[in-house]
Amino acid sequence: MTIARKALESAKSKRQNLFEKRDRVWAVFDQDEHEGYKDAVNLCESKGVGVARSNPCFEVWLILHEQDYDRPDDRHQVQEILRRLRPEYDKSGAKVPDCGDMVDRVHRAEKRGQALLCRREAEMNPHGRPSTTVGNLTKAIREADETTYLGFTAESDGNPS
Repeated sequence: MTIARKALESAKSKRQNLFEKRDRVWAVFDQDEHEGYKDAVNLCESKGVGVARSNPCFEVWLILHEQDYDRPDDRHQVQEILRRLRPEYDKSGAKVPDCGDMVDRVHRAEKRGQALLCRREAEMNPHGRPSTTVGNLTKAIREADETTYLGFTAESDGNPS
């Protein structure tokens, strides 16, 4: 719940600062073996904080850049699959894959992640394994960047600011 509390505090301070009105606060969660995972996710969502969650772990999102993946493995198994796909990823070290190389495939990962979410919803288990909403965060970042790049703001009437 620490991440959830910090995200809520940050969101509250952002709302009080009109200069940063368009900013959004996101919290990123792994299910792993965290008992408070669902409560933290629900709390953030209920307070308008964006949530990028993964079950069992963030590495599911990274695998989706490379291939479809829909096995209810635990985090250790998921990390091993990623290590095989991305040899530079070291689960016992820095855990840093070559993200620059993966950026070109982010749209595929988003689609694959959405397909996983649809399957989990159909199973009546929206937080089930594997699932990830990190694609919602990457889309939000891209949309915010496009809005800024074009010179428009969410509050504008369509004229460059």
